[in-house]
Amino acid sequence: MNPRSRHILRLSLGTTMAVALAYGFAWPLYFVCPIFAMIFLALPTWIGWNKAVALLFLLAVSLLLGLMISEFFQKLPLLCVLIYGLLFFFIYFMENPPPMASIFMTIGITLVPMLGLSSAIAAHMVAWSLLCNMGVGLLIAWIFQAFFSLPVPPAAAAAARPAQPPPIPREERARLALVSTIVALGAVVTFFSFNMLSYTYAMMQICLMADASSGQTSLAMMKGKAIACLIGGVAMVIVFQLLIATPTYPYLILFTFCTALLFSIRIYSGGPSAQAYLSGLITFLVLLGTSTMPGKSAEINFYLRIAQILIAGLIAVAGLVFFEYLLRPWKRKPAPVT
Repeated sequence: MNPRSRHILRLSLGTTMAVALAYGFAWPLYFVCPIFAMIFLALPTWIGWNKAVALLFLLAVSLLLGLMISEFFQKLPLLCVLIYGLLFFFIYFMENPPPMASIFMTIGITLVPMLGLSSAIAAHMVAWSLLCNMGVGLLIAWIFQAFFSLPVPPAAAAAARPAQPPPIPREERARLALVSTIVALGAVVTFFSFNMLSYTYAMMQICLMADASSGQTSLAMMKGKAIACLIGGVAMVIVFQLLIATPTYPYLILFTFCTALLFSIRIYSGGPSAQAYLSGLITFLVLLGTSTMPGKSAEINFYLRIAQILIAGLIAVAGLVFFEYLLRPWKRKPAPVT
């Protein structure tokens, strides 16, 4: 079996196994586990337990901070804004963090306090469930990464490792982190002030898209997320109609495997759309979880997610461009006439 076939089987079988376990036992927030597992299964190699534990620790700390904000600081708006500003600046300014650390930390400090606006019990339940689901997802990814791994000589591994971009100077990283912090902080203050619990996903997307070097980068992220949502959403709408016709657990696993296999083939095709299908598979798993709950519809979730991504992207782009313009006045000065 060649490496490409191993990668395809690893991602499709591992994702299906995560869905089978999570949906079979249906523990709290079970649908999040396959998303975590799929993210780490898609990596070329296992990240190692040192980085895995570091990620779990960062998520745990972020969730704990989110609970502390929800319990103690939301009643003190000015102090809460100061704490959020410091947290966002730390997340955006981190140097060489573990893979996807900024994403998980952002989710921890935004999702939990927002849920705390409606119920303290819900915030605690979500925090604990997210941590447990990530642990199970990492374990599943480790098992399938080990089973489908190929021994790679050190020389070949070094040659295949992508070239690292030149490091950004510390002063420039601080300026970029400050711009991103202002945009994310503005979104958090707005959404919290108006208790916009239904739009929590849009708020988190703004905070994630704000972690970009420029408005153009954030615009590209918005386009990529919208395309991925279209791909994953269309797949989910089709699978949802099939599940309505055959609403049984075996068919859920069968349809999940077929979808994951088709997406995996496109992901490892090496074409320009590989990244879109990778993000599309994440979108499919998100919609699968939210659409299989009682009273939910795949079509409604799909349209809402598209709308929130577009709105979040436009806000993030506008904020980054505006504050970049304000914080770099020398770029606005006309060049001297010679």
